[in-house]
Amino acid sequence: MIELEINYSKTSEKFVLKNKSIISFKKIRELLEKGIRKLNNQNVNIDVKELKGKLQGLYRIRKGNIRIIFEYYKGQIHIVNIETIDFRGDVY
Repeated sequence: MIELEINYSKTSEKFVLKNKSIISFKKIRELLEKGIRKLNNQNVNIDVKELKGKLQGLYRIRKGNIRIIFEYYKGQIHIVNIETIDFRGDVY
C-alpha cells in the first residue's frame, strides 16, 4: 500500500459530496494509488495521462465519465493535490 497525503480542492470535495452515488473518497484513493503505481512504471491497468498545454504538470485519471485532475509529488510520502473532479465535458 502506498502512503498518500491527499489534498482536495474545495470544488473537487464538493463534487464528491454531491455525487456520492457515482464516486466516493475511498474509490478516489484507490484510483490514485493505482495511478501512482502506473506513473512509477508498474504494470497497472488504469488510464492515467500527463496533460499538456495550460494544464502542463498535471495528470488525469479517467474512470468512466469522471475525470480526476491532480498534481503529484514523489517522496517518502506521496503528496497528491486534487485540482478538479468533474464529468468529462466540464473538466477541461
